[in-house]
Amino acid sequence: MDPTDLRDVDWQIIDLLREGRNNAPNLAERTGYTRQYIAERLGTLRRDGILIAIGNGIYELDPEEVPDRGGMDDES
Repeated sequence: MDPTDLRDVDWQIIDLLREGRNNAPNLAERTGYTRQYIAERLGTLRRDGILIAIGNGIYELDPEEVPDRGGMDDES
């Protein structure tokens, strides 16, 4: 996936998942987005191979599939 295809929320999710496994309710609380929107983005990132669904709504990064920001600003 091209890094420019990712939304700001996707990068926020990726950055939080770099800290370890997490779920939609926790990610929603930490990002300020709705749980439903986070769940939608988690599904998209999983389909794109960036995330792995562990089970029971828990996700983790597939570090080999996380695109490089490619010069994009690391600050959100």
